[in-house]
Amino acid sequence: MTPSRLAVVMTACLIINPVWAADLAYKKLSGSTFELVLSSDTSLTVDQAQVMMAEPATKLCNGKIPEFGKYKFNRTEPLAGQAADGKTTFNMVQMLSCVADIPERPKAASSKLSEDDIIKFKVEGKKLTNAYMSAIDNGYYETAYNMLGRRLKSLSTLEEWQARVTAYQAQIGKQTSRDLWRVTVYENPANSPEPGTYIAVDYETRQSIAPITCGYLVWFLPAGSKNNFSLMREEYGHISEDILKSTAASDMGKLRKQMGCKV
Repeated sequence: MTPSRLAVVMTACLIINPVWAADLAYKKLSGSTFELVLSSDTSLTVDQAQVMMAEPATKLCNGKIPEFGKYKFNRTEPLAGQAADGKTTFNMVQMLSCVADIPERPKAASSKLSEDDIIKFKVEGKKLTNAYMSAIDNGYYETAYNMLGRRLKSLSTLEEWQARVTAYQAQIGKQTSRDLWRVTVYENPANSPEPGTYIAVDYETRQSIAPITCGYLVWFLPAGSKNNFSLMREEYGHISEDILKSTAASDMGKLRKQMGCKV
């Protein structure tokens, strides 16, 4: 199968370094898997390359969730004695899977919840989020997995989910601080798959390897239930030390906003 071309979104490139140029090709391997090849005249880290591929990957998945898998990371330098043209050829082959869709973050809608109810749910959202993150931080993976809702569990077994979580932990390091900076409560939002209460918790953490990690969790309580909460959605991303160092101060606001960090 001949690779097709897919433009790398320039806003992502500019956020990393405005002088870098790259070309992205892709090959469809099956209905839900792709092979991406990112080529550049400048050597990149895995994080930098994946940031540049993130938005094109989202477009390829067309409504489903893009999930990066295995990759090959190659740099080709001029050989000794060869005439060098001043360029370094970089190629990264990245496997991409488009996994089953899960509900988007709730959208605001009118609510009949009282102020006391909203405060109670906000406290519960923070409590659940701290418990979930602490379970992962301390290696209690089965405890964390059992907090997932049925939609998230349908995407992977405990073993598959744990493998992804531990691989990501190794990439970002141990958590050293946590800020649950926004909690939003929704009752029966318009885009919800089923009636109930949804609690979105936005957070920012500092990891021993990745200085900035941002994301949000959405907890769900079915209508008529008092305490049967489950995790319905999880989104996260991080800014590595390399990207932080190579990003101009004037671009940090854009990058933090793109990552869903507190701005």
